[in-house]
Amino acid sequence: MDGNDIAIGFGVEVFDSIYNGVVAIDRKGVIKLFNEAAAKIMGVSKEETIGRRVEEVIPNTSLLEILKTGKAENNQKMHLGNSEVISNRGPIFKEGIIVGAIGVFQDISDFEALSLELDNVKEINNDLDAIIESVADGIVVGSSDGVILRANSAYLQITGIQEKEFVGKNVRELINQGYMNKSVTEMVFRTKSRVNVVDIRSGKELLMTGAPVFNEEKEVTRVVTIVRDISELTELKGKLEQAEDAKNRYLKELEHFRSQNSFKKIITKNNHMQKKLDTAYHVARVDSTVLILGESGVGKELIAQLIHRASHRSEKPFIKINCGAIPANLLESEFFGYEAGSFTGALKEGKKGLFELADGGTLFLDEVGELPQEHQVKVLRAIQEKEILRIGGKKTIKLDIRIIAATNRDLEEMVQKKTFREDLYYRLNVVPMTIPPLRKRKEDVIPIALELLARYNTAYGYQKWVHPEVMDCLLNYDWPGNIRELENTIERLVVTSMDDCITKDSLAEIKSIDLNPAKNQLTSLKAFLEKEESRMLEEAYRMMGSTRKAAAMLGISQSNMVKKMKKYGIEVQN
Repeated sequence: MDGNDIAIGFGVEVFDSIYNGVVAIDRKGVIKLFNEAAAKIMGVSKEETIGRRVEEVIPNTSLLEILKTGKAENNQKMHLGNSEVISNRGPIFKEGIIVGAIGVFQDISDFEALSLELDNVKEINNDLDAIIESVADGIVVGSSDGVILRANSAYLQITGIQEKEFVGKNVRELINQGYMNKSVTEMVFRTKSRVNVVDIRSGKELLMTGAPVFNEEKEVTRVVTIVRDISELTELKGKLEQAEDAKNRYLKELEHFRSQNSFKKIITKNNHMQKKLDTAYHVARVDSTVLILGESGVGKELIAQLIHRASHRSEKPFIKINCGAIPANLLESEFFGYEAGSFTGALKEGKKGLFELADGGTLFLDEVGELPQEHQVKVLRAIQEKEILRIGGKKTIKLDIRIIAATNRDLEEMVQKKTFREDLYYRLNVVPMTIPPLRKRKEDVIPIALELLARYNTAYGYQKWVHPEVMDCLLNYDWPGNIRELENTIERLVVTSMDDCITKDSLAEIKSIDLNPAKNQLTSLKAFLEKEESRMLEEAYRMMGSTRKAAAMLGISQSNMVKKMKKYGIEVQN
């Protein structure tokens, strides 16, 4: 039987379309059929195998043994090329005579990997079972239809119930049979939120906390209930009292902080922002001028307040001047005050200016980039000489003040354009601090939102809470107006929501926020490109350690590099 006969008999095209590898040899051990799948597994060209002896192409072949014995071999594991395969081999008969042999094999490398992954999953499950069983608190898991799926040994011991009486039964059935008075599982499924319940079982007062488990569609699929005998909390109560005593000691040590009731606390879980706070606490010890940079609404004034109340001036005035809010014709009198009778309409006794009112304390020049050019030189002199001259006055007044300035504008660019005095810029830019925008510290969105929610609930006498879906929306929004926009949004949600639970419907009525954050859709090409540009700039600067080297790496000028870093709030380290 020649090669053409075998090829025609088996249909080469058909075998090439088969996923499994197929090899056929004649009775002399010469390859007559070698399909594409076999060639791929062996890493050879199909054409170069035809006509060669099989052991030259497959050194560890057993097809030659099949020619001798005439017996088929099935499900044989072997190594071919770079793959593990399962092979079935058998003889080819014609009129009762062996005329060749055929081997069919399948790559099982993927199955081996899946098997290993399955073993890992089993090991993880075993670890989880061991952890659940090792917990001293009772743990119960319920399904979406109210069936108890499992309960650990601690729960069975606390309640005195046997596993066969409890696991696999519906909570309604258990209530009817008297095993429980109320179902935490049902309450959690109904409210889709955490529930705390105190119940009496087997003569014990139990504290039960049920928590929902959500799937990707935000549907509750499981309820996990933690059960604890309240008598076990006695020791924890003592520790809590000790912690309360320690807290009171700390509060006394920070009494000068608490006395500043108008100051809001700064909340952050962002490492970059935390470093800014650490820097603020550090520079508060000295009287160096601080320049706080950042977008509108990021909390520049809060940082200024923090520096003041952490300094030795904390008991003295903190005076804020919004340089963009005072009309230019009134700015000098507001800043430096005036003597009696210095101009028509002036008070008879004269008036102290804001600089003078801040004596002994801190003067905060907010929006300093809005300061008119004609007044910049006078402000520079007051900062530099620490003295002022009232309008109509003849004698300078010495001041003991600490200067903190803030702006959302690019002062360096303004200096280049001659719209801001260079000497004033360098006088202010002693300790620069760039505050990152809220979109750069997403981990702060939820804690800040919860703090604002508690504040407005207290202010308006509400007990409102935010649904987890709304929290997801808040977390995935970029907040171009930063913390100020978030504060406005939370207040509007609290005062406009008709129900205690603030839902996505309430959010949709007041704000254009993506209500399907899980889809992770881009709001615009420009936003995406800016985000990527910011990431590349920050990574290049971190890797190279200087703006010059980072600019060379990215193929841009150093001045362009510095300008873009300021745009995205990436701080240049001195």
